[in-house]
Amino acid sequence: MKSITLHLVVAGATYFTQLDRFQGWSGTPLTTAGEQATAAVAQQLASTTFDTAFASDASRAVQTARIILGSRAQPVKLRTLVALRAPFYGGFEGTECAAVWSGFATKLGYPSVAAFAADQTPSELQTLLHDHDADGLAESGNEFWDRYQDGLQQVMTATPDRGNALIIVDSAPLRAIYYLATGKRAPQQILTTSTITTVAYTGDKFALQTTK
Repeated sequence: MKSITLHLVVAGATYFTQLDRFQGWSGTPLTTAGEQATAAVAQQLASTTFDTAFASDASRAVQTARIILGSRAQPVKLRTLVALRAPFYGGFEGTECAAVWSGFATKLGYPSVAAFAADQTPSELQTLLHDHDADGLAESGNEFWDRYQDGLQQVMTATPDRGNALIIVDSAPLRAIYYLATGKRAPQQILTTSTITTVAYTGDKFALQTTK
């Protein structure tokens, strides 16, 4: 069965990151700090040969990918896929993350946001947003993952067996992949901007390799 290695880089920090806002399909540019951190990631990955490179069409993902790929002696063509977008948060786009999650924790009777988050799978978190979106636009957990998995299968098809693929991700897709690979909640440090997680991808299965 075909197997490839995914190098998952969380997109650099944007102004919505700085303001703790939901940014699924919304786009804001990288901050200066985000650009600098992405340049550091490019240096960490300088010795890794990529057969393919992918990002969503979100500006932060494309900007992050171009910084990483732009410094390479052997250019790799960037392919953008709508299917690799972060979840669509609908009416929650641009709202303050901490306030929303705190509201859910209180409503559901949890003593803290941490206790609430620890009791939810990534899919359940997304479905809560879907179920409580007054505009009726947010994707459910299943809707998001079905779409995202289509994107990953396109990556699989385009990348040679045993090859390396660079994918610029957001924290939500990485959280889902980590959960599928380990059955555990992802530690916050690997979900932050400009971090690198490497996983083996075989068929539709994930195996965690390294995080940094």
